[in-house]
Amino acid sequence: MSEEVPHPGIIELSRALERDTEVVEPSVRRVWDEVPSYLAATREQLEASVRRNLRLAARTVLTRKVLSPAEIWEAEQATLERLSVGIPIEDIMTGFRVSISSIEDRLIELAAVYEVPAGDVVALTRLLRQLGDAFSARAASAYREQGVTSALAEQRRRDRWLLALLTGDLDAVEVEHGATSYRLGRHRAYVPFCSAGRGPGALEALLENLTEQFRGHGVAMMLPVEDQLVGILPEAPKAVDGHLIALGPPVRPDETAASFALARRVLAAASVQSDGGVHTVEALGWRIGVPVVPELAALVSARYLDPLRQAGAFGDEVEQTLRAYLEHDRSIPRTSEATHLHVNTLRYRLARFEELTGRSLAQTDTLIELAWALQLRPPS
Repeated sequence: MSEEVPHPGIIELSRALERDTEVVEPSVRRVWDEVPSYLAATREQLEASVRRNLRLAARTVLTRKVLSPAEIWEAEQATLERLSVGIPIEDIMTGFRVSISSIEDRLIELAAVYEVPAGDVVALTRLLRQLGDAFSARAASAYREQGVTSALAEQRRRDRWLLALLTGDLDAVEVEHGATSYRLGRHRAYVPFCSAGRGPGALEALLENLTEQFRGHGVAMMLPVEDQLVGILPEAPKAVDGHLIALGPPVRPDETAASFALARRVLAAASVQSDGGVHTVEALGWRIGVPVVPELAALVSARYLDPLRQAGAFGDEVEQTLRAYLEHDRSIPRTSEATHLHVNTLRYRLARFEELTGRSLAQTDTLIELAWALQLRPPS
């Protein structure tokens, strides 16, 4: 078949194919007969597809050139239509080939009418088969893209549900529906958590670590929010190097919001003294209240921390001694051993604290307020 000057009959053949209506109904029936899943598509949809295929075939005949897969938008449209009614991708490709086969039969009939040479007819039918290959390639690409799009959409729905669960923005029906969808046990307890702020790379590493910890051990739902990782876990996690993780108490899905709010308070309190580890309200005890009572923080800071700061380097030494003294339950021998200070040096520093602040370590109020004050800032 000549590349430059087509046989006059080929031009007429292409025009006839584009206008042809006789092949539409037989093609639809043949697709339904040979690809049963296509019964899910309506007659109108299939007739429109056959007409699009006729135009594709006519263009191929006229130009004697098969479009690249990227240019065959018809393949993507047909693929998305079929996928929307549940037709498998393999059947979508088969359906097109059946349609093209019907058009090929019609082409041979029309070629005789317009006296197209036999050699050209063979070449044209070969081009239609190549068109089928190009269509299949574009259909497969559309299928993959649709799969990615669907997966991303489902992930966004899952993330929105989880965030709303944590913040208490779901009603009982929405909680139960999501719990069922994401395979959470309605009566099983889960552990809400949040992590301290870290960069994107560190958050990704934490997500991978926790995912691996709970692989095969229950449902773990996690979501990066700004620079934190939040979510629910089937149980308390192991510590992850370089990350501070705060936990709420284990609760059923419908009780998640209150537990998560407590986890955030645990995080705020633990972050003052630590930049790693797994922390709970049970472990922190009274310390959880430190960040949320600013008036008391200002009072004890002025009463205990300011006088020590004003004493300069010696004040820092006294502060470190006081921390050890309280950590060892005010035992002079144990504090002396832990700090490697002579007992007399230890007693002297404690006495200087009382002089600097005007407060006695024999008073219960002083001990409580001092512990609160020291919790306000990390040890130097």
